[in-house]
Amino acid sequence: MNTAAGSASSRLLSLDAFRGFTIAGMLFVNNPGTWNPEIVPSQLMHAEWNGCTFADLIFPFFLFIVGAAMPISFARRKDADAWSGIMKAARRALVLYLLGAFLKSVSINEPVLHFGILQRIGILYFAAYLLLPFGTKIQAAVAIALLFVWWGLMAFVSAPGVITGSFVRDVNIAQYIDSFILAPNDKETIVSMIPGLSTVLFGVLTGKMILNRKDHRSVVRNLLIAGGAGIVIGLLWNIVVPLNKILWTSSFAVYTAGWSSLVFALFYWAIEVRGFSKAAFPFIVYGMNAIALYVGTGLFVRWIMLSWQVPYQGAMTSLTGFFYKSFASFAGPVIGSLMYSLLIVGIGWLFCYWLYHKKIFLKV
Repeated sequence: MNTAAGSASSRLLSLDAFRGFTIAGMLFVNNPGTWNPEIVPSQLMHAEWNGCTFADLIFPFFLFIVGAAMPISFARRKDADAWSGIMKAARRALVLYLLGAFLKSVSINEPVLHFGILQRIGILYFAAYLLLPFGTKIQAAVAIALLFVWWGLMAFVSAPGVITGSFVRDVNIAQYIDSFILAPNDKETIVSMIPGLSTVLFGVLTGKMILNRKDHRSVVRNLLIAGGAGIVIGLLWNIVVPLNKILWTSSFAVYTAGWSSLVFALFYWAIEVRGFSKAAFPFIVYGMNAIALYVGTGLFVRWIMLSWQVPYQGAMTSLTGFFYKSFASFAGPVIGSLMYSLLIVGIGWLFCYWLYHKKIFLKV
């Protein structure tokens, strides 16, 4: 059996598979046939405010994966000049931000630099990169401290129209600060970047653990222990600080890191321990071109599925409407919506498989 560190030094296929599962999940929950909450299963919709559904786990998974990949990548080029590494990380963060801004601009048909998913990933990636040279204890201390810094801000800082210590929508300090910075329709908060960095750092600590373990089974054991602990601590913290994705509460950061660790443990066990890489191949294909898929499907859905009009039962409708109504006509609205989601997932996989077959791996 190869050591965990030895496998990681080439390519960690289990992490690619986890990334692929995550982006497949993103496509599935982001592209229902209809957004009617009475039709779409609740687990595939984001929580209205407090709470955590499967859909709410997708973005934390991404941040955790970003963090887990960083020490593995950093180890491959540890002799590189520190300043050139920082500049490369800054360039990568900028490209991610601009890609996110481009997708946002496309969605509203005007050029903007608003905050969004890729923008957050870029900023948090760069912040975590600056902490990579530090030891594990310091990184862990920073991750935990950020959770309590955010909690202290929410609990003790007041402002006009803010209820001190409140986690209620529109009367908390995080959204008050955002009102001076973000566009009115932006859902993710700037203040949530504080515990968001903790999520990335939990991933960094996981990646370092993988590099330092002697065998794969000990990695799985540690992932399971960390995952279970994260979920339990998050649920206990939820009694005082509710799970909330929009605020990215401290309890939410810990709880979702726990789920990230457990799901990663499953892929790590299946691929690195049991050798089921062929069974995980569809996810690996997704994971090796995640950014290309994210941008490509975003443009495809916006420019084609939602824009092209086709006839259906005597009226014109979008391709999305055409496929959803067609599926719903024989499978019912709930299954019809899920079938449309699977259609988009399948189209995305074919795009990634074509890139994989051509040995094209687009990276930022």
